[in-house]
Amino acid sequence: MTIKEKLREYNDNLFRYIKANNSLHSVLYLDLGVKKVRLLCYSEQFIPHIFNQLDVSLSSQTDKYDATIVLWNENNPENLKKHLSDEFNPKINLHLRVEMLVLKLNNSDFSVFDDSFSVSKPVLSIDTRNNLVNSYDRENETYFYGVKDLGTEEFIKHGHIFVQILNNILKTENSNLIHGACIGLNNKGVLLCARGQRGKSTLSVLSMLEGFEYVSDDYLTIEKTQDGLFAYPIYSIITLSPEMYNKLSDKLDLARYVSLNARKDKYVINISLFKDRFKTKYPVKFCMFPEFVSDSEPSIVKCSQEEKGKAIVQLIHSTISQMNDVNDIKTIQKIISMVKYFRFYKFNLSSDIFKNVECLKKFFKEY
Repeated sequence: MTIKEKLREYNDNLFRYIKANNSLHSVLYLDLGVKKVRLLCYSEQFIPHIFNQLDVSLSSQTDKYDATIVLWNENNPENLKKHLSDEFNPKINLHLRVEMLVLKLNNSDFSVFDDSFSVSKPVLSIDTRNNLVNSYDRENETYFYGVKDLGTEEFIKHGHIFVQILNNILKTENSNLIHGACIGLNNKGVLLCARGQRGKSTLSVLSMLEGFEYVSDDYLTIEKTQDGLFAYPIYSIITLSPEMYNKLSDKLDLARYVSLNARKDKYVINISLFKDRFKTKYPVKFCMFPEFVSDSEPSIVKCSQEEKGKAIVQLIHSTISQMNDVNDIKTIQKIISMVKYFRFYKFNLSSDIFKNVECLKKFFKEY
């Protein structure tokens, strides 16, 4: 049996299992800028999570779509594992190679790896410890995503909804999902390149509240065309520490609290009511590397070559580690090629978040 035939058998069985145990509740669509995605919701419980996290890119209809995500509430992942893997003994570890297809089975997991897709990420995974089911039908560009607990606190532990799936969908020759932030003024965008906990969320959110145009504080689509680099929004949620949220609460009057994040050290907040501030196909004109310093006043200076290299490394490392793409050399090279010719600036952030935004506003006026 070939790889395609074996994977088709698994995914056909999985889809039959889903439809036999669930009813289709609704069909929605995501506009991710470079791609459009159809969502087939076989569980009503998914709907509030989808609207909470993806409202800015959501629509009820489209003329065409590039990929499909099938969603359902899987109450018995262990039973599904047995349904798909009856031919194996679930009490032993198994590592069987069929051409480039690898099957791994143990007491809690059932995974299928296709080396031509990825050596580190399975194309099918049933994780009974975390009660998650993921599968990718490459032939039909269809993704399956099942989860047992859809309570808000539990569900948010998995982070931004569908982020791993959207990463695969958005990975084209000229586009990629990026872990970074993008804001701007007068149709001039800046891509903020930094790892987590470097202040980019607070800076980008407060800038949006102070009149800047906004794309994202965390995940976004970037696309390189002959006309330049463009950024597209995906998510309508932000994450802020309780301290920062309290400082901005008066300005976030249109925001809605969703949940604590997985580490329970930040608030997840829906800002879809600020839709008029979101921009799509937003032109990126330069990059910035924000970093907290001990100076009382913030400043923005041109990056040295060493600092530029550090900024690019942080952008890439943050992206590929979040996406489990550490060994994906092509993606790393692509992201480098997208940003390496831009001007990079070092943003020395002070402890005064409002001064930081005024400094950025002044920089844009003089740019």
